Amino acid sequence: MGSGIFALGTGAMTAARAMLDTTAHNISNVNTPGYSRQQVELATEDGLFTGAGFFGRGVRLTTISRATNEILVKETNMNTAAASADATRLNKLEQLEDVLPLGQSGLGYAATQFLNSFVDVSNQPLDMSARQVALAKAQEWVSRVRTADQQLTQLQSGVVSDLTLNVEQVNNLTRNIAEINQSIATFKGSGHTPNDLLDRRDKMINDLNKLVQVNTVEADDGSLSVFMGGGQLLVLSNAAQTLSVVRDPSNNALGRVALQTPNASNPSAPNNRILDSDQITGGAIQGLLQFQDVDLAATRSDLEAFVSDFAGAVDAQQALGETAPGVTGAAFFGGGPYSASTLAVSLTDPAGIAASAPPFSSSDNTNARNMLALRDQAIVTLNGLPPSTLTDAYSQMIGNLGVLVQNGRTASEISSTLEDNSRQMLSGETGVNLDEEASRLIQYQQSYQAAAKVLQVAQTVFDTLLSINR
Repeated sequence: MGSGIFALGTGAMTAARAMLDTTAHNISNVNTPGYSRQQVELATEDGLFTGAGFFGRGVRLTTISRATNEILVKETNMNTAAASADATRLNKLEQLEDVLPLGQSGLGYAATQFLNSFVDVSNQPLDMSARQVALAKAQEWVSRVRTADQQLTQLQSGVVSDLTLNVEQVNNLTRNIAEINQSIATFKGSGHTPNDLLDRRDKMINDLNKLVQVNTVEADDGSLSVFMGGGQLLVLSNAAQTLSVVRDPSNNALGRVALQTPNASNPSAPNNRILDSDQITGGAIQGLLQFQDVDLAATRSDLEAFVSDFAGAVDAQQALGETAPGVTGAAFFGGGPYSASTLAVSLTDPAGIAASAPPFSSSDNTNARNMLALRDQAIVTLNGLPPSTLTDAYSQMIGNLGVLVQNGRTASEISSTLEDNSRQMLSGETGVNLDEEASRLIQYQQSYQAAAKVLQVAQTVFDTLLSINR
């Protein structure tokens, strides 16, 4: 830049105008998600040496920088991934609570009512209406079991559907990050940072952490390599990997996240390498997998154990009685193996209820009383614990689920608080404060007016010099 009052005034006006523009840009984006406050970086021009010393040559604009804090950015991303995982899991757990209702709507109540129906059978062994009620109660219990199983199946289908949707969003984000990496790299040689592009990429990284926790490593050209928490590469420079959702080879109902790899023999059908669960350490995807593999699996295991032990005990007791001389009672529930998805009442004839113990007597109620006694016997074993009665076992099932929900709720509250705190800290350093920007606006306006005054004075001096030479 040249020297002299004209050059000094012009440089000052340029600097003030840049600061005004940048302040206006900050104010315009105060509500833009992911925007970081920008500021003009100024430096003094090198002085002009003369015999009388160095004369200042004014100000120069070096660059436009953005406010950022890499430590807080990474902390926020990490807390975002944890909060998203916990919130996703909690949402599914709250849906799971409906599978095991309390009170008269519960499986335990229906099973107890079925056994209670043997009070009338034992009192009147020849009464077909009492026996019909017992069959109806058995059918009601089976219906509730099948409903619970269908709800668990629907929840599992929902997990796979959500996994698919989230993985598609991951792929979209990683492709966009790869593209913006390319754009940022093209500006690396200019010596200036493309602030708005960097903000956009940081926002994408944060959005990606909502789906799956990632770590980033910056390359010399300004691009970011993106790795999943477990180390799997997702983005390298301007190239992105593709994830997919596949079925678990050992259980077709379960969904797994896989990395697509080239298939030389059939390029249109890439291979899928299933990722280990420890490679997915946060985000909604991790929350879904934890719910599927831990919470839903534990609840289904409890249901299957309850169904199998109770149906098995009833069929075993039925087989100890007789419906006619030498005729053993046929199974109520098919004799096993028992599964919540296939359970059915196989006994359809009320006369087939074996109320009598051997030897058969039409008036004997021994086996009916023994069937009723199952109500107070420890016949259900859950989680390797000692056997429990029907009521205690169902209470244990509800308690197990309640612990999962409470733990999930506590974890979600803690991680959500940590995320909010880290966002507030980051916003305090990088966000736009309208009061501060308004104050700067006045300051820079005055700077601009003063610089304009310098030019006005310079013009007056110039006119004076011209008038002298006339």
